[in-house]
Amino acid sequence: MAGKYAARSARAIMAVLAAGVALYSLRYSGVIVDSWLDVDPKIRAVITQVPIQALMHMLVAPVALLLGPLQFFPGIRAKYPQAHRWSGRVYVAACVVAGTGGLATSLYASGGPVAGFGFGILAVLWIGTTLGAWRAAVQRQFALHRLLMRFSYAMTFGAVTLRLQIPIGLALGFPSYSAMSVWLAYTSWIPNLIVVALYSMTQALRRPAAPATA
Repeated sequence: MAGKYAARSARAIMAVLAAGVALYSLRYSGVIVDSWLDVDPKIRAVITQVPIQALMHMLVAPVALLLGPLQFFPGIRAKYPQAHRWSGRVYVAACVVAGTGGLATSLYASGGPVAGFGFGILAVLWIGTTLGAWRAAVQRQFALHRLLMRFSYAMTFGAVTLRLQIPIGLALGFPSYSAMSVWLAYTSWIPNLIVVALYSMTQALRRPAAPATA
């Protein structure tokens, strides 16, 4: 019972944090009408260089961030399977579009080539893992689908962990997001993947072994 309560609480916290970051990201929609409210000057320079690619990432990724938690609530999957499937399809499309925009934008990362390399790796893995999860679902390999979706959303959730790490970077003396993005390009998502890997291994160890066949 305690384990189920902890899992529900963790999913709820994940959903609230994701919603908060997704809503905060709406500020980038103001760029369309030349409003740059709370946009880092170096990020503004990136958007100015590659506006379509940057906004593909900045405005579409929040859709994936919002929809992702819905995929992990067992009650929703059981009661509303059609909604689960359609929200999953939209999630996959959002990841592919945002990931493509992120990959193109990584070449112009405000933190320079080291940051760009980290964000570029993230974009490639994000797209590949998400498409792999979708393919596994189509082939009805649901165990693999769930595993890959965990890793996919771990990378999507990097948008949240990145923002949680920004105050730490400022406390350590970094003057701006762009200055600390050399580290954030890696620390925002690699720890998430490690957590998912450890969780998945723990779940596998708890699962009853299949009976031996003659």
